Amino acid sequence: MRRFTVAALALATIAVAGSAQADDGPCVEWREAGLIDGLTCTGVDRGVVIAPTSSGKDYAGIFPIAFERFAQVFAPTDQKIALVVQPEVSKELASALAADGYKALPWVDGEARAAMLKASIVKQIEAQTASLPEAQRAAVSEQALAKANASAPAIADPVIEAGSIAHEIGHLLFNSYFDGAEPGSTDGTPRYGSRSPDWLDEAAAVALENETLTRSRYANARAAFAADGTVLPIPVQTYLTMDHPSLRAAQAIKGRGGEGAKAVSLSGDEAKAFLEASGGNPVVFYRQTRLFIDFLTERSGNPRILFSIAKAYRDGGDLAGWLAQSGGENGLPTTLDGLETEFEAWARTTLAQDPADEPA
Repeated sequence: MRRFTVAALALATIAVAGSAQADDGPCVEWREAGLIDGLTCTGVDRGVVIAPTSSGKDYAGIFPIAFERFAQVFAPTDQKIALVVQPEVSKELASALAADGYKALPWVDGEARAAMLKASIVKQIEAQTASLPEAQRAAVSEQALAKANASAPAIADPVIEAGSIAHEIGHLLFNSYFDGAEPGSTDGTPRYGSRSPDWLDEAAAVALENETLTRSRYANARAAFAADGTVLPIPVQTYLTMDHPSLRAAQAIKGRGGEGAKAVSLSGDEAKAFLEASGGNPVVFYRQTRLFIDFLTERSGNPRILFSIAKAYRDGGDLAGWLAQSGGENGLPTTLDGLETEFEAWARTTLAQDPADEPA
């Protein structure tokens, strides 16, 4: 049976892209160019961490684990990642990072997330209580902030944060593999990630998550199964061709302004509006992706089965063609209908299993 082999944030956070040594390599060049004034720049294995504090060492351990997992699931990569621990990466810094071979990953840490949460809630309360006296408005804001922090503390669990950063690194590494090192899709089509189907792009990210996030995906799936018997909330053929549920909302957020990469944290009405605009529940998409990865890997016995499928897509094919040609030799059905039948049966058996009985 499946083994967990890999270590959601309190707010919806969307990234729109050796030993640690401070200010080595390109960090010096970026600082001399005035691109990282007031920020630390720490060289880490396979990349750099740019942050407002000396927190680079806190993130250094995520990089080798994520890159090793990507090599296990796909292939080794020379792509470098710049984790920028602030909500937005300026156009100038993003250009410099790209010129030096880095893909930028903006990240909202606990301190910034708390500030963004507060600003978002205060903005909503001010709009809703415009007719009230100032003292009453302040009291309502204070109560709302206290309630929000109690239900979803702004400071993320560091283990969950590590798994979430690895997830985002997975998107960037897969984008580099599938589309090449240059940013953006080659045909101008709006996309959530790479030119690959969104399920495959998301699988590359979910595959890099740690054990804590993996267990949370299964807990979510088991809760749905226990509640109403739901096994696969999205029919397989729909799942294989659909846009990521967050695509439309992410495009709207990206259009808010600014030309660099950015991360956005949402709460309350904004978070609700984001999900409504998404046209689906991203959590459902993520959990089905986790199940699909484990089904394909377990049935095929090939930890790099996603890489084989990704190569077929990159060469202009699709999963139906891959199954017809290679499904049988990989212990999988040769048709999409057969795949859906077997995937659903596997998922039903897996979700009915007591998680305490699973090997660690």
